[in-house]
Amino acid sequence: MALSRAILLLLWCLATAAALRAAEVTIPQDSVMLRSFDPVRIAAYRTAPDLQYERELHSDPTPWERFKEWLVQWLQGMFGETLSNFLSRNVVLVLCIVVLILALVVLGRGGVRRVLQASAAKQATVLPGQEDIRELDLPSMIHEAERSGDLRRAIRLHYLLVLRKLVDRGVLRWSPDLTDRDYVDQIADAHLKRRFSRIASVFQWVWYGDRPLTPERYAVLRLPFIEFEQGTTA
Repeated sequence: MALSRAILLLLWCLATAAALRAAEVTIPQDSVMLRSFDPVRIAAYRTAPDLQYERELHSDPTPWERFKEWLVQWLQGMFGETLSNFLSRNVVLVLCIVVLILALVVLGRGGVRRVLQASAAKQATVLPGQEDIRELDLPSMIHEAERSGDLRRAIRLHYLLVLRKLVDRGVLRWSPDLTDRDYVDQIADAHLKRRFSRIASVFQWVWYGDRPLTPERYAVLRLPFIEFEQGTTA
Protein backbone atom coordinates (compact mmCIF):
# COMPACT_ATOMS: atom_id res chain seq x y z
CA MET A 1 0.00 0.00 0.00
CA ALA A 2 2.76 2.44 0.91
CA LEU A 3 4.70 1.42 -2.19
CA SER A 4 1.80 2.21 -4.50
CA ARG A 5 1.38 5.66 -2.91
CA ALA A 6 5.04 6.38 -3.39
CA ILE A 7 4.80 5.40 -7.07
CA LEU A 8 1.75 7.68 -7.60
CA LEU A 9 3.50 10.61 -5.93
CA LEU A 10 6.56 10.09 -8.14
CA LEU A 11 4.42 10.01 -11.29
CA TRP A 12 2.64 13.26 -10.25
CA CYS A 13 5.98 15.01 -9.67
CA LEU A 14 7.25 13.92 -13.08
CA ALA A 15 4.05 15.15 -14.79
CA THR A 16 4.24 18.51 -13.03
CA ALA A 17 7.85 19.04 -14.01
CA ALA A 18 7.06 18.27 -17.63
CA ALA A 19 4.17 20.78 -17.64
CA LEU A 20 6.37 23.52 -16.19
CA ARG A 21 9.00 23.00 -18.87
CA ALA A 22 6.34 23.21 -21.59
CA ALA A 23 4.96 26.50 -20.15
CA GLU A 24 8.27 28.33 -20.12
CA VAL A 25 8.09 31.66 -22.07
CA THR A 26 10.65 32.27 -24.69
CA ILE A 27 12.13 35.76 -24.40
CA PRO A 28 12.00 37.58 -27.78
CA GLN A 29 15.37 38.51 -29.18
CA ASP A 30 14.10 41.30 -31.52
CA SER A 31 14.80 44.95 -30.58
CA VAL A 32 11.93 47.17 -29.21
CA MET A 33 10.86 50.22 -31.31
CA LEU A 34 9.77 53.29 -29.29
CA ARG A 35 7.02 55.41 -30.87
CA SER A 36 6.21 59.08 -30.17
CA PHE A 37 3.06 61.23 -30.58
CA ASP A 38 2.65 63.54 -33.56
CA PRO A 39 3.26 67.11 -32.21
CA VAL A 40 1.24 68.68 -35.08
CA ARG A 41 -1.86 66.70 -34.30
CA ILE A 42 -1.47 67.37 -30.56
CA ALA A 43 -1.32 71.13 -31.23
CA ALA A 44 -4.44 70.87 -33.38
CA TYR A 45 -6.30 69.06 -30.62
CA ARG A 46 -5.27 71.69 -28.09
CA THR A 47 -6.72 74.53 -30.18
CA ALA A 48 -9.94 72.75 -31.24
CA PRO A 49 -12.92 74.71 -29.70
CA ASP A 50 -14.97 71.57 -29.14
CA LEU A 51 -12.23 70.06 -26.96
CA GLN A 52 -11.77 72.98 -24.51
CA TYR A 53 -13.44 71.22 -21.57
CA GLU A 54 -11.43 72.86 -18.80
CA ARG A 55 -11.68 76.44 -20.05
CA GLU A 56 -14.50 78.85 -19.15
CA LEU A 57 -16.40 79.79 -22.29
CA HIS A 58 -17.37 83.46 -22.60
CA SER A 59 -20.97 84.38 -23.40
CA ASP A 60 -22.69 87.75 -23.55
CA PRO A 61 -25.11 88.50 -20.66
CA THR A 62 -28.79 88.04 -21.36
CA PRO A 63 -31.27 90.98 -21.06
CA TRP A 64 -32.48 89.54 -17.75
CA GLU A 65 -28.89 89.39 -16.40
CA ARG A 66 -28.31 92.98 -17.52
CA PHE A 67 -31.50 94.07 -15.79
CA LYS A 68 -30.48 92.33 -12.56
CA GLU A 69 -27.04 93.96 -12.70
CA TRP A 70 -28.62 97.39 -13.17
CA LEU A 71 -31.12 96.69 -10.40
CA VAL A 72 -28.36 95.69 -7.95
CA GLN A 73 -26.46 98.89 -8.65
CA TRP A 74 -29.62 101.00 -8.25
CA LEU A 75 -30.61 99.27 -5.02
CA GLN A 76 -27.13 99.68 -3.57
CA GLY A 77 -27.36 103.39 -4.22
CA MET A 78 -30.80 103.58 -2.60
CA PHE A 79 -30.67 101.16 0.35
CA GLY A 80 -27.04 100.17 0.88
CA GLU A 81 -25.27 96.90 0.17
CA THR A 82 -26.94 94.61 2.74
CA LEU A 83 -30.56 95.32 1.85
CA SER A 84 -29.81 95.59 -1.86
CA ASN A 85 -28.17 92.13 -1.86
CA PHE A 86 -31.28 90.63 -0.26
CA LEU A 87 -33.60 92.36 -2.72
CA SER A 88 -31.50 91.39 -5.73
CA ARG A 89 -31.42 87.73 -4.68
CA ASN A 90 -35.21 87.78 -4.35
CA VAL A 91 -36.00 90.07 -7.27
CA VAL A 92 -38.77 87.82 -8.63
CA LEU A 93 -40.46 87.68 -5.22
CA VAL A 94 -40.20 91.46 -4.84
CA LEU A 95 -41.72 92.03 -8.28
CA CYS A 96 -44.61 89.67 -7.45
CA ILE A 97 -45.29 91.57 -4.22
CA VAL A 98 -45.28 94.91 -6.06
CA VAL A 99 -47.69 93.60 -8.70
CA LEU A 100 -49.97 92.20 -5.98
CA ILE A 101 -50.01 95.54 -4.14
CA LEU A 102 -50.86 97.41 -7.35
CA ALA A 103 -53.66 94.92 -8.09
CA LEU A 104 -55.11 95.42 -4.60
CA VAL A 105 -55.00 99.20 -5.06
CA VAL A 106 -56.84 98.94 -8.38
CA LEU A 107 -59.44 96.61 -6.88
CA GLY A 108 -59.87 98.91 -3.89
CA ARG A 109 -60.64 101.83 -6.17
CA GLY A 110 -63.31 99.90 -8.05
CA GLY A 111 -61.28 99.42 -11.21
CA VAL A 112 -62.58 95.92 -11.87
CA ARG A 113 -66.13 96.98 -11.19
CA ARG A 114 -65.85 99.78 -13.73
CA VAL A 115 -64.47 97.41 -16.34
CA LEU A 116 -67.23 94.85 -15.75
CA GLN A 117 -69.93 97.48 -15.85
CA ALA A 118 -68.64 99.03 -19.04
CA SER A 119 -70.23 96.44 -21.34
CA ALA A 120 -73.54 96.62 -19.50
CA ALA A 121 -73.54 100.40 -19.70
CA LYS A 122 -73.13 100.22 -23.47
CA GLN A 123 -76.26 98.10 -23.75
CA ALA A 124 -78.35 100.15 -21.31
CA THR A 125 -77.15 103.66 -20.61
CA VAL A 126 -78.82 105.57 -17.80
CA LEU A 127 -79.20 108.68 -19.89
CA PRO A 128 -78.34 108.85 -23.61
CA GLY A 129 -75.84 111.43 -24.81
CA GLN A 130 -75.09 114.49 -22.71
CA GLU A 131 -78.71 115.19 -21.75
CA ASP A 132 -79.06 116.96 -18.39
CA ILE A 133 -81.48 115.45 -15.84
CA ARG A 134 -82.30 118.97 -14.58
CA GLU A 135 -83.94 119.78 -17.92
CA LEU A 136 -86.25 116.73 -18.07
CA ASP A 137 -89.87 116.52 -16.94
CA LEU A 138 -89.21 113.34 -15.01
CA PRO A 139 -92.59 113.03 -13.18
CA SER A 140 -94.45 113.16 -16.53
CA MET A 141 -92.00 110.71 -18.07
CA ILE A 142 -92.50 108.30 -15.15
CA HIS A 143 -96.28 108.50 -15.56
CA GLU A 144 -95.99 107.81 -19.30
CA ALA A 145 -93.68 104.82 -18.74
CA GLU A 146 -96.09 103.34 -16.17
CA ARG A 147 -99.06 103.91 -18.49
CA SER A 148 -97.30 102.16 -21.41
CA GLY A 149 -96.15 99.27 -19.23
CA ASP A 150 -92.43 100.03 -19.63
CA LEU A 151 -91.72 99.40 -15.96
CA ARG A 152 -87.94 99.01 -16.31
CA ARG A 153 -87.79 102.48 -17.82
CA ALA A 154 -90.00 103.75 -15.02
CA ILE A 155 -87.47 102.48 -12.43
CA ARG A 156 -84.68 104.22 -14.31
CA LEU A 157 -86.64 107.49 -14.36
CA HIS A 158 -87.33 107.17 -10.62
CA TYR A 159 -83.58 106.80 -10.09
CA LEU A 160 -82.90 109.91 -12.17
CA LEU A 161 -85.48 111.83 -10.16
CA VAL A 162 -83.73 110.85 -6.92
CA LEU A 163 -80.41 111.97 -8.39
CA ARG A 164 -81.90 115.31 -9.40
CA LYS A 165 -83.32 115.95 -5.95
CA LEU A 166 -79.90 115.30 -4.40
CA VAL A 167 -78.29 117.58 -6.99
CA ASP A 168 -80.81 120.34 -6.20
CA ARG A 169 -80.02 119.95 -2.50
CA GLY A 170 -76.31 120.32 -3.21
CA VAL A 171 -75.52 116.79 -2.04
CA LEU A 172 -74.37 115.50 -5.43
CA ARG A 173 -72.56 116.86 -8.44
CA TRP A 174 -74.22 115.60 -11.61
CA SER A 175 -72.27 114.44 -14.66
CA PRO A 176 -73.15 111.86 -17.34
CA ASP A 177 -69.62 110.45 -16.98
CA LEU A 178 -70.02 109.55 -13.29
CA THR A 179 -71.03 106.06 -12.17
CA ASP A 180 -73.43 104.98 -9.45
CA ARG A 181 -70.44 104.26 -7.21
CA ASP A 182 -69.17 107.79 -7.79
CA TYR A 183 -72.49 109.23 -6.64
CA VAL A 184 -72.50 107.04 -3.53
CA ASP A 185 -68.98 108.19 -2.68
CA GLN A 186 -70.05 111.85 -2.89
CA ILE A 187 -72.56 111.50 -0.04
CA ALA A 188 -71.02 112.33 3.32
CA ASP A 189 -74.03 111.62 5.56
CA ALA A 190 -73.92 107.93 6.56
CA HIS A 191 -77.72 107.48 6.84
CA LEU A 192 -78.35 109.19 3.52
CA LYS A 193 -75.62 107.14 1.88
CA ARG A 194 -77.24 103.86 3.05
CA ARG A 195 -80.63 104.92 1.68
CA PHE A 196 -79.19 105.97 -1.66
CA SER A 197 -77.06 102.81 -1.90
CA ARG A 198 -80.24 100.73 -1.52
CA ILE A 199 -81.92 102.69 -4.31
CA ALA A 200 -78.86 102.41 -6.55
CA SER A 201 -78.74 98.63 -5.99
CA VAL A 202 -82.40 98.24 -7.02
CA PHE A 203 -81.81 100.35 -10.12
CA GLN A 204 -78.71 98.36 -11.11
CA TRP A 205 -80.49 95.05 -10.56
CA VAL A 206 -83.43 96.07 -12.76
CA TRP A 207 -81.74 98.19 -15.43
CA TYR A 208 -78.30 96.67 -15.95
CA GLY A 209 -79.60 93.18 -15.19
CA ASP A 210 -82.39 93.57 -17.77
CA ARG A 211 -84.93 92.21 -15.27
CA PRO A 212 -88.52 91.92 -16.50
CA LEU A 213 -91.02 93.42 -14.04
CA THR A 214 -94.59 92.56 -13.29
CA PRO A 215 -96.89 95.33 -11.98
CA GLU A 216 -96.82 93.68 -8.57
CA ARG A 217 -93.03 93.51 -8.49
CA TYR A 218 -92.76 97.08 -9.71
CA ALA A 219 -95.07 98.31 -6.96
CA VAL A 220 -92.72 96.84 -4.34
CA LEU A 221 -89.46 97.97 -5.94
CA ARG A 222 -90.51 101.58 -6.47
CA LEU A 223 -91.38 102.16 -2.77
CA PRO A 224 -87.87 103.26 -1.66
CA PHE A 225 -87.74 105.65 -4.63
CA ILE A 226 -91.12 107.20 -3.72
CA GLU A 227 -90.07 107.57 -0.07
CA PHE A 228 -86.84 109.27 -1.11
CA GLU A 229 -88.60 111.55 -3.63
CA GLN A 230 -91.18 112.60 -1.04
CA GLY A 231 -88.53 113.14 1.62
CA THR A 232 -89.97 110.55 4.07
CA THR A 233 -87.76 108.50 6.39
CA ALA A 234 -87.07 104.92 5.37
